Amino acid sequence: MKDQDGSSDQALLLAELKRVLKGRNIRYRDLAEQLKLSETTIKRNLAGRGLTLAALEAMCGVVGIRLIDLAEMAARRSNSKARALTAEQEQGLANNIFTAFIFLLLRYDWSPQDIQTEFRLGEPELVLHLRRLEKMRLLDLFPGNRVRLLTVRYPEWLFGGPLRRVIDATIRGHFEKMDFHDPKAVWELETVKLSVGSIAQLRTMITTLAHRMRELAAEDRALPLDQTEWYSMLCVARPIDPRVFWEEEGGAGAAKAHR
Repeated sequence: MKDQDGSSDQALLLAELKRVLKGRNIRYRDLAEQLKLSETTIKRNLAGRGLTLAALEAMCGVVGIRLIDLAEMAARRSNSKARALTAEQEQGLANNIFTAFIFLLLRYDWSPQDIQTEFRLGEPELVLHLRRLEKMRLLDLFPGNRVRLLTVRYPEWLFGGPLRRVIDATIRGHFEKMDFHDPKAVWELETVKLSVGSIAQLRTMITTLAHRMRELAAEDRALPLDQTEWYSMLCVARPIDPRVFWEEEGGAGAAKAHR
């Protein structure tokens, strides 16, 4: 079952449980010891893989809450948050790309302290970005740089809005310069004929892949910083005449020879 912003009920419950764990300084390792499970199993469960109702109830028991309490907490948080940004909020993010990236990380459960460490920010610089987000009414800022987000995890972006335009201008150039021969490059290419129905399925598959990438990143947060690297994934599919491949290589004559 999914709520109105497209997040599954399970994802909402797990996100709330993670917030409770972090608020009570309970590590995945502590949870594993209490439940006599491996830390790997706990990470998989908290990413939604192999999770059972009994496992979720057991984890709630460790933090001292009932499953029904967790559900109520998740529902209140989800219902009270904005599901879409205004044009003014998007423009504010588009005008400050690093602030926008910090907003993204906060939505993915990075703490302000983690962000400060990752990007070697001074306290004043971190606070500048957080106050900027607070002024845009995207979060509440509390003493100690604690924050409470005022949007759902995956808000709706304006189609053709200011943020999409900025991302188009920056990300497009980044991928145009990509070295496909770099050993660290991850890519695949397929050229096939698809029906309208299959294209709809492809959109869903790309969305699922993006969610899975976020889950992998959440799991890897437990690793030392020097064991992870930043990656950006752009999943696109566009209509194309396949003859463009050999026409660009051998000219029109080559294209005729293949017909």
